[in-house]
Parts: sequence; C-alpha cells; structure tokens
Amino acid sequence: MLTALGVAELDLLTNNPDKAQQLRDLGVAVRFIRRTGVFATNNTIRYLHAKAQHTHHTIALPERATVTALAA
Repeated sequence: MLTALGVAELDLLTNNPDKAQQLRDLGVAVRFIRRTGVFATNNTIRYLHAKAQHTHHTIALPERATVTALAA
C-alpha cells in the first residue's frame, strides 16, 4: 500500500520495534520513531506487561500495584 501511494520514507508512531524493521526490510526508510503513550488500567496492565516482556514493545508502564492504587 505504501508503495502504491508513493511513500518511500516515513516517520513512525509505534512501540513495536519489529514494525520499523519490517518496513525497512520492505525498502521503506524509517526516518524517525516516536513512541506512543498507553493508558494502563487494572483491566489492561497484564496485557501491556506481556507485550513489553514477550514482544519487546517499548512501553513505559507503572507497576501493577500503582495501577491498583490509582483505580481505588
């Protein structure tokens, strides 16, 4: 799709370091990567920690105890 649109380089908003590499492998130049924020709640914190631990997403997360304290 990017090739069809004539996009040869881009700035990327992502916490997924693999995404930038996949684009580079396809010949798209990634000029800049801007990490995005996340909204952590008691319902999402385990999922977000798993993304950070298992797929190396660059997410700044509070500890689970902090999220619980904020929700109280």
